[in-house]
Amino acid sequence: MRALAFIPSYNDVVSGHAIARQLEELPEVTRVLIIDESDDPRCLRYLRGVRGGKLDVVHRERGGKWRAWRTALEAALPYDALLQIDSDVVIREPATLLRALDNADVASAYQEILPPRGTAPFAGRIAEIYGRMHRDLQARGKFNMGGQAIALSRRTVAGLLGAGLFEEPVHADDHVVCLAAAAMGLRCRSVDCGLGISLPGGLGEWMRYRSRHRGAIGWAEGYVASKTGLGEAVAEVSRADYVHTLNAFIRAVLGSPGPLDPIILLFLGFSSFLPLEDRTQWRRLKGSKQPQDQGRLRNNRVTMVLSLPSRMGFARFRSVILEGVGAFLPCHPFIIRQ
Repeated sequence: MRALAFIPSYNDVVSGHAIARQLEELPEVTRVLIIDESDDPRCLRYLRGVRGGKLDVVHRERGGKWRAWRTALEAALPYDALLQIDSDVVIREPATLLRALDNADVASAYQEILPPRGTAPFAGRIAEIYGRMHRDLQARGKFNMGGQAIALSRRTVAGLLGAGLFEEPVHADDHVVCLAAAAMGLRCRSVDCGLGISLPGGLGEWMRYRSRHRGAIGWAEGYVASKTGLGEAVAEVSRADYVHTLNAFIRAVLGSPGPLDPIILLFLGFSSFLPLEDRTQWRRLKGSKQPQDQGRLRNNRVTMVLSLPSRMGFARFRSVILEGVGAFLPCHPFIIRQ
């Protein structure tokens, strides 16, 4: 097997380079491509020394991860497989994803939720729910529609390009890849490759996280249906994914209820109708926004939330709250039915 590995990077080139060195050691990987859109001067200085061996670096202006996907898919046509790994994860056995392509066209990774930094009970409880739910879904053998680490066969690469995916800005790009492949009837499976991911660490970061991601899965469904012409198949795959995820989420919450659960659900309900951020322009959550931007964002959202009952009417406000509580269905971090 000759595989191209690509790592999309935005202001996390140090960790991305560490993953690239890890992938260079795999005999199946003949080229590693870092597609970087960093604008932090420290990252740009670090990039100057990142070259050599199997590794190539493409640096360009910020456009969004969807552009990296398009570049990688086109570059992968001469290869037997394409392996994508995000730059901000931990992965112990990436070769497992490539080996899974022996009897699959798409191999995604089951996720292990890493403990949050600090001791914030809010973040700790959400991480606990996420972790329990992901273990449940893995035990049941569900195909993980999320991203962070995905391997694609040559057949899948050609199919996605043939459908015209990523010719325009795309939301929930990794989910689009998995959803399109499943709707096309390709062989999809998920494997345990030691993938560890981190979640937002505080209430403010969770609000921004929810604001930028809510509604993305509903958008992805419409996008994939329009590109592939497989509307019924897309709806069927999405419906099954939603039902399995919802059931696992309920089991995770009810299996070990905590005192913070009502507050968390209420918060998630409110955050489901916060203003959307531009998904191709957002910056890293961890300390990347300027302090004045953080304050303005927080004050605008507090004002908006407090004014909702009077602007919407109580009946509509109550229905939105109930709908919002059901929006936190985190098999993929932002599965929402629209």
